[in-house]
Amino acid sequence: MRKLGLPYKILIGMALGAITGFIVGPSIEAIAPLGTVFLRLLRMTIIPLIFFSVASGVASVANLNRLKKVGSTFIYYWAIASLLAAATGIVWTLIISPGVGISLPAAESMEVDVDLLDSVISWIPDNVPKAFADGNIIQIIVFALFAGITAALLAQTEPGKRLIELFEAGNNLMGRMVGIILNVAPYGVFALMANVTGTLGTIVLKGIGKLLLTQYAAYATVLIVFYPIILRFLANVNPIQHYRNIFPAMVMAFSTQSSSGTIPVTMECTKKRAGVPDDIVDLITAPAATINMHACAAEMPIYALFASQIYGIPLSPFDFIIICILGVIMAAGVAGVPGGGIMMSAVLLQIMGLPLDIVPWIAGVYVLIDMPNTMLNVTGDTVGMVYTAAKLGELDRETFDSPK
Repeated sequence: MRKLGLPYKILIGMALGAITGFIVGPSIEAIAPLGTVFLRLLRMTIIPLIFFSVASGVASVANLNRLKKVGSTFIYYWAIASLLAAATGIVWTLIISPGVGISLPAAESMEVDVDLLDSVISWIPDNVPKAFADGNIIQIIVFALFAGITAALLAQTEPGKRLIELFEAGNNLMGRMVGIILNVAPYGVFALMANVTGTLGTIVLKGIGKLLLTQYAAYATVLIVFYPIILRFLANVNPIQHYRNIFPAMVMAFSTQSSSGTIPVTMECTKKRAGVPDDIVDLITAPAATINMHACAAEMPIYALFASQIYGIPLSPFDFIIICILGVIMAAGVAGVPGGGIMMSAVLLQIMGLPLDIVPWIAGVYVLIDMPNTMLNVTGDTVGMVYTAAKLGELDRETFDSPK
């Protein structure tokens, strides 16, 4: 018998954890520290992995026109897919009407003061060490892009060559470290899932259940309809085979609820299982984990319509267009960490002039939203990378189609 692969070990750990949590109940929280240790090990690698992968990926592109070509191809995919996801969230909310007939008790208002222009400007770090210390991923990505571009411009000089070698060595170091940490993934996933099901397994959601149903319907539409269309007709690959290829990343994203925390597995799957060239993966993965949030793009409009239905606030056709666009913008601003969408939901509601009373309710069940949400976000990243490689004629189709 062949040795059981890591993806199946992770899946078994997740299933056993869910079953154990239901059986034991809330007292299963005693093993929560095991899951916390696993997440901390993953997070330990995230910042250096992002910096070295982006910097080495950009620096290795001797012709900066390639960087432009790869980036523009993925940005096109991001814009179209994100708008489709946001529109899907609106359509399913109108069909299911999760807020109709629901009466939620008023909650204390949350103060949210966000300037979107200032938020975009703040992507540029004015203190690089502070960006690393604070774990500000998007600022780290911006700095890594500039470092990689500068190194590429110096590639013909001796210092430039040494700098590129340093970036590549750092990337190799972090890749190896991630491989070591993933050996304990099944145990960490077991503890995480046991804790989730043990503490929330008996929750009665009632009206919030319709909200969850709306979320799941929107996510399923993107996963089962839109992605296969992109993969089959634009990338000319088998969608089912793609899901087999990136299955470990999907499981990891579902159990950790962190797009950023799944970056190591996402990179491993798209390079070695999906046949995407290394430089495309290095260039796209980290930015995609930060801005390419299709589930969040669908999620944000659902909250706005949910609140409008609960409180009987009518929305005009123009409001629907604004909500759709804001869904894409809010998704790009969501941090790739567990619970990142909670504050953004408050921001969106405030921008639209809707009550914030539902935000604490969303927060209370957000873990049930965040698990499939993160899985869809990560899946969308991999679809975008396969699409980009296929459009550029660089997808290794033999590797993509090989049995896993």
